[in-house]
Amino acid sequence: MALVVFFSLMTLKASSGVPASDQKGDPSLLIVPSFERPSISRYLPLSKRTLLAPAFVTKSGEITFVRGREFQTSEQWDRFVKAARERQALQLATIDPQMIRDNHGVIQMAVIVSENPTTASCIMQPGFLQYFSAIFGPELLIAIPTRNKICIFPKLANHLPLMRDAIRDDYLISPMPASTEIFELSKNGLRAVGSLNPDDE
Repeated sequence: MALVVFFSLMTLKASSGVPASDQKGDPSLLIVPSFERPSISRYLPLSKRTLLAPAFVTKSGEITFVRGREFQTSEQWDRFVKAARERQALQLATIDPQMIRDNHGVIQMAVIVSENPTTASCIMQPGFLQYFSAIFGPELLIAIPTRNKICIFPKLANHLPLMRDAIRDDYLISPMPASTEIFELSKNGLRAVGSLNPDDE
């Protein structure tokens, strides 16, 4: 039942109340690999290995995934999702992406890195596409090897194949892995379209 409630709340209008942070941490929506198996989650669109899961995250980065019986009413879930989205929107407003240019000064990719484990979830915010479409065009390819790192490329004429191994290594060595999948983000939404692992294609 809690899983169904979570799915429905992702599209609900926010209620007026916002839960205050407590000893558990701040309400957050995390992108995590499926092997972590949080009790409440959903796959990202067309994904086979990447989940979106509600969790509490402390200032020091400690994570506690929400349990199936954490809240008893839909209003409590609604407040949780609203608070998580507000924090993601605030984080998106403060990002400082590093632009990687070629020898001709043309931007080939952007990289966002922070200490915050909710960083990868910023790709779910509408403002993310608006920001990077101004640089790369209306369709983006995105790799999120860790919860605190996002790699953004234009869909066309990109250098993602050259960076594939390095990005996959980030996933393998990180204590906060997120995904080995490649996602497309456009006005039609977010969807998985490939993998950093050549054997998966």
